Amino acid sequence: MREQCRNEPGVYLMRGAHGDVLYVGKSTQVRTRLLSYFRLPWPEHRHARLLRETARIEWEPMPSEFAALLREVRLIRAHLPTYNITAARPLDKWWVITVAGGPAPRLRIQRASAAARARQVAQIIGPFASRRPLVEALRVLNDALGLRDCTDRVPMVMSDAADLFDDVQHPSLARTPGCHRYETRRCLGPCVGAASEYQYRAQLTRARAVLEGRDDTPHQHLVREMSAASAALSYERAGWLRDRLTALQELDGQLARVREAITKPSFVYAMPGRDGDDRLYLVRHGRVVAEARCADAESVIALQQLEQQGLQPPTGAVVDQLDELLMIASWFRTRPYDMALKADTVVGALQALERHARAHAHP
Repeated sequence: MREQCRNEPGVYLMRGAHGDVLYVGKSTQVRTRLLSYFRLPWPEHRHARLLRETARIEWEPMPSEFAALLREVRLIRAHLPTYNITAARPLDKWWVITVAGGPAPRLRIQRASAAARARQVAQIIGPFASRRPLVEALRVLNDALGLRDCTDRVPMVMSDAADLFDDVQHPSLARTPGCHRYETRRCLGPCVGAASEYQYRAQLTRARAVLEGRDDTPHQHLVREMSAASAALSYERAGWLRDRLTALQELDGQLARVREAITKPSFVYAMPGRDGDDRLYLVRHGRVVAEARCADAESVIALQQLEQQGLQPPTGAVVDQLDELLMIASWFRTRPYDMALKADTVVGALQALERHARAHAHP
């Protein structure tokens, strides 16, 4: 079988004794890459240890490096191989805001790699390059909307639970002073039955609207409080409120950049392929939604029809597609010369591909 493996772009999977995928990789020269694993020192090198656990190696040729990279990202997303998760590339470099589960969900700051491993399908907000500004901004947002920020170990008992008991006080509802945020009216108190699940989720919906740029109520509230404090000559409180407003404004700036990054990349990308297998990729909001072989007229027509359909811009990155969004952004950031192969339409991409072929034709 190894004689069939050629030096061409492709992806490869290393499977364990029970068929489980241990690792997914890609290379522009698959044969050379796979042979290199057998020359690594054992047990020092991680991939040498991987090879000892591998029972079978599979590979799949691809028409180009871009196609191989896209296939690799999707295979990793589908299988979450142990050795790829250890490397956590490239998601481990980024942070996202997610919503935890349970009756009283909370906004959570996580590494993008952790969010992907959780296999959640809910929308997330991100990615962000730094965690520090997110911490203060979410603290301000939680205080403004009464959302909890305690750990998942704290049991939640919504006021709806009281309806299950007749003339008997549920032990969880008998509260004692202790939570500083509840005592200072900065949390709805879902742990002591002070809010119903409906009331809490309504505030959570408002928080999502703020993060998606559809609601600036917390900003306006802080501005009013700051003006009142200044009028009362309470300059220390006014300064504290100003710092909290600044944290929200800085988060707004980051979110605006994220939304632009997610919604702006919408185009058709023409990629010359090996042995004339040229491809067209329809990119919408930073993700490849469809592709077509240029030699297959029917697939090109189908891509044109899909191109004419409007797609709703996402308000946040989808966690199981964040890796693809980052991959595409990195691809064009490191290959500015490929901008000539991008076009607004399928026809324009085909024309760009034709110009590229003429420019690189041998005399």
